[in-house]
This record gives sequence, C-alpha cells and structure tokens, in this order.
Amino acid sequence: MKKNYVLIATLIFGMSFTSTTYGLALTSPKIESNAKAENAATITLEINYLGKPLEGALASILKDGRVVAEATSNSSGQAVLSVDDASIGAVDLQIKKEGYQTQIMSGLVIRDKSKYSFSMAQGTGVITTEVSTGIQKIEEKSEARVERHATQEEKARQEAEKAAEQAERQVERAQSSAEDRAKEEEAAKAAEAAAAEQRAKSEESRKRAEELEGQAAKASEEAKLREEQAKQRESQLQELENQQAAAAAAKAAEAAKKQAEKDAKQAERDAKARAKEQEKQAKEQAKAEKEAAKEAKQKVKEEKAKAKAEKKAAKEAKKERKKAEKAAKQAAKEAKAEAKYTKRLEKLVKKQEKITSNREKVNKSQAKLDDRISKGRLDADKARSSQEKIDKQHAKLDGQLKKITSDIEKLKRKYNK
Repeated sequence: MKKNYVLIATLIFGMSFTSTTYGLALTSPKIESNAKAENAATITLEINYLGKPLEGALASILKDGRVVAEATSNSSGQAVLSVDDASIGAVDLQIKKEGYQTQIMSGLVIRDKSKYSFSMAQGTGVITTEVSTGIQKIEEKSEARVERHATQEEKARQEAEKAAEQAERQVERAQSSAEDRAKEEEAAKAAEAAAAEQRAKSEESRKRAEELEGQAAKASEEAKLREEQAKQRESQLQELENQQAAAAAAKAAEAAKKQAEKDAKQAERDAKARAKEQEKQAKEQAKAEKEAAKEAKQKVKEEKAKAKAEKKAAKEAKKERKKAEKAAKQAAKEAKAEAKYTKRLEKLVKKQEKITSNREKVNKSQAKLDDRISKGRLDADKARSSQEKIDKQHAKLDGQLKKITSDIEKLKRKYNK
C-alpha cells in the first residue's frame, strides 16, 4: 500500500510541477518555429546521362536510414530538395532510377542553395562516394559540456522529488477514485482481449488469402519470364553505352564530392556556432530546473486540491473501456469482410488453375509439333499453319489470364488489400 501512496504522490507532484513551469512553456512554440525557419535549406541537383538531362530520377536525403526529403528530376534533369532543419548533421544523398546504377553520397552536410551535378550509368549496383567532415568531433565536445549542465539539472530535480514526498498524506483521499479507475481498466482489458481474438481470426484468413494470391502470381510470373528472356537478349547491345555512362558518372561524382566537402567546411563553422548556442541553452535549462524545484517545495501545502485528479482519471478509464469495446466490434466486422474476400479470391484462382491446365495441353501440342518439325515430317507451310494455331491458343489463354488478374486487383482494391 505504501508503494501505491508513493506512486500517486509522484503523479500529484508531476501535475504541480507542470503548472509551475507552464508560464515558461508559453513562449517556446514561437521560438521553435523561428528556429525551424532559420535552419531550412534547399539544394539543387543536375542529373544527366551521357551529357543529356535525365528525367524521372528519384533523389532522396536520408538520415539514419529515414527519408528526410525527396524529389524527382524534371525534363531538364533538375531535382530540388528542401529540408526544414539543415542542422541535422551528415546525411546520405541517394539518386535512383530503374535501369540505372544507384548513386549514394554519404557524409553530405546540407548547405542552403548548394548545387551538385551527377551523371548516371545504366545497369545495376551502387556507386558510393564518401565525404569527409569534422562536424562529429565538434558535436561530441558540445554534448559533453551539455551533459555537465544536465547533471546540475538532475540534482535540482531530486530536490523537487523530496518535496513531493511531503504530499503523501493527501493521497489517501484519492484512493477511492483510483480503485474505480482500476475496475474500468480491467473492463477495458477484457474488451481488448476480445478484439485480439477477432484480429487473430482475420490474420488466419489473410494468410490463406496470401497463399491463394501466391498461386495467382506464379502463373503471371511465367508470362513475365518470357518477356525477361527477350529483354536479356537486347542487354548486350547496351554494354558499350553503359561503360561510357559509368565513366561520366564517376567523374560527376568526384566533382560533387569536392563541392560537398567545401560545403562541409562551412558547415563545420556553423556547427561550432550551434554548439555554443546549445551550451547556453543547457545552462539556462539547468537554472530553470533549480527555480522549478524551489517553487515545487512551496507548492506542497496546496496539494490537497489535487486529489480530484484521481476522480477525473477514473472517468477517463471508463471512457477508454468503452473505446476498447467499440474496437472489438470493429475487429469482428473486419474478420467477416476478410472471409468474403478469401471466398471470392478462391473462385478466381480456380479459373486460373483451369487456364493452367489448358496451357499444359497447348504445350504438349507444341512439343509434338516441334518433334515432327525436327524429324522433317511436315512441310514448311503446314508447320507454320500449325504454329500459328498454337500461338493463337496461347494468346487466348493470355487474354483470359489478364482478365482474371484484373479481377483480382479490383477485388484487392475493394477490400483495401
């Protein structure tokens, strides 16, 4: 029971602490908004292939694997990337387009109005360019100094927590409301369990649907394979052109690297200025924490009125329980829709299996014809006529398969798959 008293006392103290610091928080949104606008930056990329503008290339700025900004090159080969906060440090610049090698410039420091030129090369794989920068060391030194101020802030917070222990006597009056809240929370958990059971049923139907979709996809892949084999025969003609493009890409990447390193040096100077400002803010925050702790001690006598907060929390718990019950009903509805989707998909797959069976018959006819042609048992005209009939049968089956594939896509859109 004493542990519960301490926990609730801490909550009451937290609400009191929030009220004491509210005055300080009123001005922060405006300051953050101005800072965000001041740190915004835009960079321009010129993307080409063998000296000609390349349209449709996707350029992205990534920070720790997360896309911060992206844009697609226009008919002039130009892509403009904008970020809200250029002070995020070193990033990766990535350029991708189907049929071309992906280019990545790692360690780029964003500078407003910077321009870079890239030349793409056809093929697969990745061209990576590293940009050296000394910003990390600057930021590490700044973080060490900020951490010292954080230690002072923690000391002030501990003093405030000692003051919170004096409010424990007021907790007993809030105990009744806390018990009501616990009952409502138990009801909400029961509703959530029911929703989880419905979601499990939906998941089972979804897995069955995925198996059926896989069967449909396999038949479509055979047609795609024939198209890929034709494309591979044409790829050898592009080899010389790809070599020239790769050389141009390497040259452009080196030029972009030099520009990026130039921008990085300026960014280092900016990082030093930001580090100095962060240290200043850390000092001010530590001072504010000390003042808050002082005010918290004075607020201990006023905590009697805060017992009403537990009654409000019980009402909120009841509201959450009703919300969970509503979610359980929604989950049951979704499970029913999933079952309908699976049933309709099975009908389409059966049609597709019939096409596969007919395709095997046509393939047998093709094998017989090939055998007779190889043995010289047919003249050229009869062989050509027989081949045309087989090709028409293939085309007819391809049309039927395309119609079924279209019906599957419509069904998936209808059920938001």
